[in-house]
Amino acid sequence: MTDQFDAQLDKALDSMRDMLPESSLLYLETKLRRIHAERPDLTGSEVVNMAFDVLEGEKIDARLAMEAAQARVAEAAAAEARDASMQRIAGRSAELGAVEARYPGRATLAEALADAGISWAYLGLSEEDGVLAEEIRRGFGK
Repeated sequence: MTDQFDAQLDKALDSMRDMLPESSLLYLETKLRRIHAERPDLTGSEVVNMAFDVLEGEKIDARLAMEAAQARVAEAAAAEARDASMQRIAGRSAELGAVEARYPGRATLAEALADAGISWAYLGLSEEDGVLAEEIRRGFGK
C-alpha cells in the first residue's frame, strides 16, 4: 500500500511542481506523508483532500492570529498616542487653567478658549487633544 501511495504522491507532486515554490511543495509533501502515516487506510486522493482541509484550517488560524496581532499593534499605537496627548495637555495645564479661571461657567474648555479667542492649535494642541482634555476635566480620561 505504501508503494502505491508513494507512486500516487509522486505523480501528484510532479503535477504541482510548476505551480508551487519548492518550499511549499516540500511542506505539502510533509503534510501528506504525515497524514498517510497516521491514516494508512486512506487512499492517495483521500489523503490529499484531508491535507487541503488541514491547510484551509491552518490558513484560517493564521488569518485570525494576524488579525489579533494587528489589533494589539493598533491598541499599542493608540495607547502611545494617548500618552503623548496627555503629555501635551499636561504641558499646557497652566494655560488651560488660566483660561478656565478667566472664563468661569463655560460648559467646556472649547467654549472658554473660544471666548478667549484662543484655539487648541495656538496652545500646541490638536482637536483630539482637546477632546481628551475635556474628558480629563470631567474626570473620565484618567
